[in-house]
Amino acid sequence: MCGRITLTTPDIEAVASMLEAQVSPADARLYKPRYNAAPTDTHWIVQPSEKGRLLVPAVWGFKGGMINARSETADKRFKSASRVIVAADGFYEWTGPRDARQPIWFRPRDGGLLLLAGLAHVLPDGRLAFVVLTTDAAGGIARIHDRMPLIVPREKLDQWLKLGKTGDLVQEIRRVSPDLSATEVSPRVNDVRNDDPSVLQPPSQLGLL
Repeated sequence: MCGRITLTTPDIEAVASMLEAQVSPADARLYKPRYNAAPTDTHWIVQPSEKGRLLVPAVWGFKGGMINARSETADKRFKSASRVIVAADGFYEWTGPRDARQPIWFRPRDGGLLLLAGLAHVLPDGRLAFVVLTTDAAGGIARIHDRMPLIVPREKLDQWLKLGKTGDLVQEIRRVSPDLSATEVSPRVNDVRNDDPSVLQPPSQLGLL
């Protein structure tokens, strides 16, 4: 499951540079760092084009409220969707009882971006939309959830964005276990209205532990 993500880099041009992508001036004006991006929000994805990779805004979620899709069956379910990369530098999972959920922020141990595998298509109202593909959880994530985002290794980025079926490449990517750190952060993450740097503070610093 992947229901909240972060993209905390202050500058959209820096994000584009890390992805070796282009972003239009009009789109760039829409950017702001995200500390608690949620479904139905506008977020940033990478698409292929004849001129190279494009970093563009898109709404998170397909018609019917679908925000994630199983990578194992995506080819059969979404035959008209295109492969994209969802730009992020972390995602959240939760532990604890329903009335006291503790968010855990997973992010690359060495910093930088996470390249989340996604699919995109155009909604009936003309907006571009995406879902995040998921796979069996590995490492520390497996202790708290059975699914996690499918993370594309940087060396597989171009291969992922090429047209074609995802099946064989998905199997290859699933065998790579990403090196992620896990940090307990503020329960303020639980409310999607809280989207500022303070949500990433440890609960102990906020007097919550």
